[in-house]
Amino acid sequence: MARHRRTSDRARTARAVLAPIGLAAVSAVGASPLALAAPTAPAPSAVGQGDAVPCTDTADVCVDLSENKAWLADDGVATGDAMTITSGSPADPTPTGTTTVQRKERHHVSQENRDAPMPYSIFFDDEGRAFHSGDTAGTSHGCIHLEVEDARAVFAALDIGDEVQIRQ
Repeated sequence: MARHRRTSDRARTARAVLAPIGLAAVSAVGASPLALAAPTAPAPSAVGQGDAVPCTDTADVCVDLSENKAWLADDGVATGDAMTITSGSPADPTPTGTTTVQRKERHHVSQENRDAPMPYSIFFDDEGRAFHSGDTAGTSHGCIHLEVEDARAVFAALDIGDEVQIRQ
């Protein structure tokens, strides 16, 4: 993924349009009640393709553990519908925060968990935790389980170095 623009098209257009108007006009526009009304982001459970995700705009994949949802994202916008996930148990939780994709293995087998298959593994930490296809009805040992079709899509979309954000 990693297609983030440092300066958005919207910001470039705004600068091009507002520059000839002058500073006084810009501050008058900024003071209008409509300019002060911030758009409201949808609740995480309602986020779908084209909606803002509940992570920063640098995330290539956004995970909301409280909602059991994940999204592929570009510039803070979901590039597809929400994916149902399961995560770690209270005894073996999924870590939160920002990290990057470290490696990918299409046919990984767990060394820590009785040779359990972990198809479409995308590792995001040094402890062996990964996004992968798995049972989305129960908890994991700290990994993010996805339905098989979603795991394939995430595996295809993410590259090593892409940003992973996991929030509670």
